[in-house]
Amino acid sequence: MCVIFGLHWGLVPLMINNLSVLGQDSMVPMLLPAVMWQVGAAFGVFLRTRDPRQKVLAGSSATAGIFGITEPAVYGVNLPLRRPFIFGCVAGAVGGAIVGFSNSHVYSFGFANIFTLAQMIPPGGVDATLWCGILGTLVAMVLSFILTLVAGMPARAVGGSQAVNIDVGEKDIFAPMSGTVLALDQVPDRTFASGLLGEGIAIIPSGTTVIAPFDGEVASLFQTGHAVGLLSESGVELLIHVGIDTVKLNGEPFTAHVKVGDKVRAGDLLLEFDRKTILAAGFDLATPIIISNSDNYHAITSVASTSVEAGMPLLTVNRD
Repeated sequence: MCVIFGLHWGLVPLMINNLSVLGQDSMVPMLLPAVMWQVGAAFGVFLRTRDPRQKVLAGSSATAGIFGITEPAVYGVNLPLRRPFIFGCVAGAVGGAIVGFSNSHVYSFGFANIFTLAQMIPPGGVDATLWCGILGTLVAMVLSFILTLVAGMPARAVGGSQAVNIDVGEKDIFAPMSGTVLALDQVPDRTFASGLLGEGIAIIPSGTTVIAPFDGEVASLFQTGHAVGLLSESGVELLIHVGIDTVKLNGEPFTAHVKVGDKVRAGDLLLEFDRKTILAAGFDLATPIIISNSDNYHAITSVASTSVEAGMPLLTVNRD
């Protein structure tokens, strides 16, 4: 938690002071489990997810974390998924307690990473403090890995093309895909960004599927499969347009699983798309999600943060 707010830098002067005055420091060894649980949790996500992009991100984050760079694991993997972060905090506390009670120290300064283990070797040679330090670090890493692998990801975050069960209200619009949330005026297309087609939001997808964000009907489906229009049971007209200018791909990366007139339930699979083909062709994946009849609503509010998982709350509409 301290890393999120940058508070961990306040400990550095204390560590340096301990080494200068005492010739040893006990704080760095206790930070090592906090670093390695990030690695364990990210690796658990790497093995659990079926989303290719998330798998690559989790794998590279785990590798960087081994060498003490935890920001990719924190902000890109564990914190957005919530459960791995919570499990990891518990695992890190357990591992840190083992290291603390074992009276482990480092005898030279360096930021916590895999090489810290070498810095924990006492001047007199290997002893129990080193072995307990290694044990605490392994406990944090393995425990976070197991918890994440077993229960760290909700079914909708794992990936795949199965329908997602969503409890939906008439004012709710849920995320049709997982990814990074982007304000509509940041979309690299003037027509969407200006709000000419309606208010809404955009998502830069991390997966390859589009699901129904509410109960309703397929009102329109572009022949190329890159965009779909929906009408909710409460009257919301929604356009989901995968990527910018992707109509020029003539439907090659897109597969539609619905047709015009189909009744859909929230979480039903609508479209699949090939990320690699779209990106290789030089097109932007930003996906505008537009309420075409925005004038019918007094307020359209985004309820998502910087990232969202498919099936999580995205927008709320209000006629009052």
